[in-house]
Amino acid sequence: MRFLRLFTKGFFLTVNTIVVLLFLVACLAPYVSPEQWWPISFITLLFPLLLLILILFFICWLLFDFKYCLLPMLPILIGWKSISAFIAFNYPTAGKQFANPAGSLTIMSYNVAQFGLYREKDSKYNREAMFALIKKQELDLLCIQDFYTSEKKNDFNNREDISREMKLPYRFFSSDFNRDGMQHWGSIIYSRYPIIKSDKLKLSQGPLSESLIYADIIRESDTFRVINMHLASYRFNERDYRSIEKIRKQEDTGLVATRNIVQKMRDAYVGRSRQADIVAAFVKTSPYPVILCGDFNDTPASYTYFTIRGPLQDAFLRKGSGIGRTYAGLAPTLRIDYIFADKSFRVNSFRMINSGLSDHYPVIANLSPSR
Repeated sequence: MRFLRLFTKGFFLTVNTIVVLLFLVACLAPYVSPEQWWPISFITLLFPLLLLILILFFICWLLFDFKYCLLPMLPILIGWKSISAFIAFNYPTAGKQFANPAGSLTIMSYNVAQFGLYREKDSKYNREAMFALIKKQELDLLCIQDFYTSEKKNDFNNREDISREMKLPYRFFSSDFNRDGMQHWGSIIYSRYPIIKSDKLKLSQGPLSESLIYADIIRESDTFRVINMHLASYRFNERDYRSIEKIRKQEDTGLVATRNIVQKMRDAYVGRSRQADIVAAFVKTSPYPVILCGDFNDTPASYTYFTIRGPLQDAFLRKGSGIGRTYAGLAPTLRIDYIFADKSFRVNSFRMINSGLSDHYPVIANLSPSR
């Protein structure tokens, strides 16, 4: 019996130690670029699970052997920077209605997945529902990623229609990908107020590269810069998603499929780290306070997140609550869509709309410029 107790304690101490080491490695992600050591990015995907296991270990040691409590507690304290970026410790406000302060700005960031362009049966309905959702928010600024528009007959001129229907007359569109000079894809910024300057900056090279776009906006005595971007995705295809599902259900060992998926993920992590460096350098050059929106395709535990955020405020952390999932696929802990703001702005509110119209949820913040 004594041997069994010693073996059990030794087993749990060993598992606890392994989890501690993995957690601490994940907490190094803000400081280590995937370009230098790409496996760290895969470990950050485990960050919420590792944190949960450490908390459970802390509770168990507290109940059964108090002297081992420090083993899970110390890494939690050491990794507080990453934890505080992952969880918003605010009282939940879902469902509550707040009056926006006078002179404030309401901004939405939304990956619209091309308004359901490739949904065979309900693409028209999907687009109309998205338009209704966006219009209801009475926005001052709208940043859209994975945007599609067309001048072809019997197609959707989303660029013009949103300006007209949402009363957002000023805009700047990246038009990163084009077909026949009539169909266009990219990211776009809409504004209720005049844009005095706008441009785009390529974030990578090659036929699939997208741009960071920005617009300098003037409202009364305030001038600020809005930045919008869509960072490199994993570019999984249908075959990859089927392979992931098979592996998840343990229907297939999927050695070849796994190798292909890991390769795509590695390339995306390295690519995003380079893009993050470009974005962070660009933000520093801004002559005006910055509002930054985008689909980063990376979590708050990542090098990408911390590099781009820099000294900016994360609107979710200021006024959101919980883990703030913004992506409907794969894992239930993925917050990959963000609104950041210069510290000269006051964040009045933040909310996420749990909508199934896209695989991303729209995020909305209300900000007050400094006076």
